[in-house]
Amino acid sequence: MEIDSLNVLVTVLTLVVLAVPGFLLAKAKFLPEKASEAFSTLVLYGCQPVMVFMSFQGKPYDSTIGLNMLIVAVVAIIAHLIMYGVSYLVIRGKDSATKARVARYGCIFGNCGYMGLPFIQSLFAGKDCYSEAIIYTAVVIAIFNVFNWTFGVYIASEDKKNISLKKIIFNPTIIGIVLGFVVYVLVKVPLANLAEQGSQLDMCVEKLMNSLNTIGNTVTPLSMTVIGIRLANVNFKQLFMDKLAYLVCAVKLIGMSIITMLLVAFLPVNNVVKYVCFFLFSMPCATSTALFAVKFGGDADFASVCVLLTTVISIATIPLMYMLFGLLM
Repeated sequence: MEIDSLNVLVTVLTLVVLAVPGFLLAKAKFLPEKASEAFSTLVLYGCQPVMVFMSFQGKPYDSTIGLNMLIVAVVAIIAHLIMYGVSYLVIRGKDSATKARVARYGCIFGNCGYMGLPFIQSLFAGKDCYSEAIIYTAVVIAIFNVFNWTFGVYIASEDKKNISLKKIIFNPTIIGIVLGFVVYVLVKVPLANLAEQGSQLDMCVEKLMNSLNTIGNTVTPLSMTVIGIRLANVNFKQLFMDKLAYLVCAVKLIGMSIITMLLVAFLPVNNVVKYVCFFLFSMPCATSTALFAVKFGGDADFASVCVLLTTVISIATIPLMYMLFGLLM
């Protein structure tokens, strides 16, 4: 399959539109800043794991998907390790130590969950490969969480004692992908196909599946509402004044995109794998950049600037870098 550049641009703009209600309601003081924390919790612990599980219910078992999942995981691991090295080469610590830690973290970890997942949902909506794309997205998010609670925690705190294996094992998305994959391999057909068509059991299963799909489909509007609320609570004058933040933007939005292009462009896999990897690693800084800065004594104001500035600039860089990716492919 091929995706044209206009489709990518429209998808990005669609996500911006979805962020507008949260932005306006927060600006009008109808939504407090803490509302973003509540929505984030709902997405992370409720909607996202359900959506990941249901992505495996989109088609019968295909061994190729299992192999592609492994390839996506390897690409995600290599991309994170490369960016780990790049971040220490580029961010030399001329600024304060607390600021440098935030900058390095922001260069490595992208918003593959709160923005990447909604983007993939919108981009592949209605296509036969939709479920496949969501499965690969879940793999990237799982690898992100493994690195986030190991390398990420160490970068943000510079203390190995803060590394939490428990956070990895009990991460909702990782649990969702494990359960989904186990059912996918053992049952081999969507659960909705197990009951006799037209029976009472078939009706009950169908309604249950529809309910679960509805929960999963709320990931996109809720995630973009979170981003809208956070944008409403930032000082836009401060947002565009920090030079180091622009360096983070360049490394994260351009450097990481180019590295991912080179990693996947010539792989002997279908384009769905390539597109998912490219777009997820072209996303802005992870929202955990700001959360970890607060938790581990980093520069929280600078972290918020990095997250929001990369989010704003990514509206332009994602379509532009995809045009370059298209030329490479």
